Amino acid sequence: MTTHVQPIGTPPDPLGSPTAFDGRHSIGIGLDKHSDSGDSSLSAAKCGMISTIGGALITAAVSIVVLVHGGSSGVATSSTGTTFKPIPSQESALGSIGKVTINSSGSEVAVTGYAADNVESVVVMIGPRQSGGQYWAASTEVFNQEWKLVVATDPQLPQPYEIKTQYQKRPSGHTVSGYSFQTPGPTPTPPPPPGQIVDCAVVHGDSCFQGPDWGPPSVYRSDQ
Repeated sequence: MTTHVQPIGTPPDPLGSPTAFDGRHSIGIGLDKHSDSGDSSLSAAKCGMISTIGGALITAAVSIVVLVHGGSSGVATSSTGTTFKPIPSQESALGSIGKVTINSSGSEVAVTGYAADNVESVVVMIGPRQSGGQYWAASTEVFNQEWKLVVATDPQLPQPYEIKTQYQKRPSGHTVSGYSFQTPGPTPTPPPPPGQIVDCAVVHGDSCFQGPDWGPPSVYRSDQ
């Protein structure tokens, strides 16, 4: 008796079958070879829109930077006024001007700055004044070596102008009495009474700050 043995077939490899291969790659093939002209037009439109939006954002960002930082000049201008960090034409070892803000009408100048640890007050003078004195002036005390004040001026501050900060040192506590010293030359402007230094500065300017308690000023000129 003859026995017929049927061979056991090996099941097909699903990864190697043409059907499986086509299934895995049919999406990619469809996108590469069968995209119509409508898809191409849509892609071009999307690229154009992205480019336009990107350009608008870059332009807006540059405008904001110029407004805040003022480009290379360091001047920021807004509807409320102009703010800048002045570069002094004359420096002082007793202090410096940190920031100046001129309001939109040019009638108020806000000034902030720093002072040495032996300075107790400052007087800021702005001029030249065309009438009513030499300068507009204001004074303030120094706290933690910082100070700030507002000087009221005439509308539309004249150009060019000067901002001069005078620094008053704390009294040393040492006085010399019993002697009278006289120096040749013109009679200096007498020192103003306490509390009237600003009035003196308006009329007489620098001659009010010749005493030993006053040090060299820091000066900013708008045309330098």
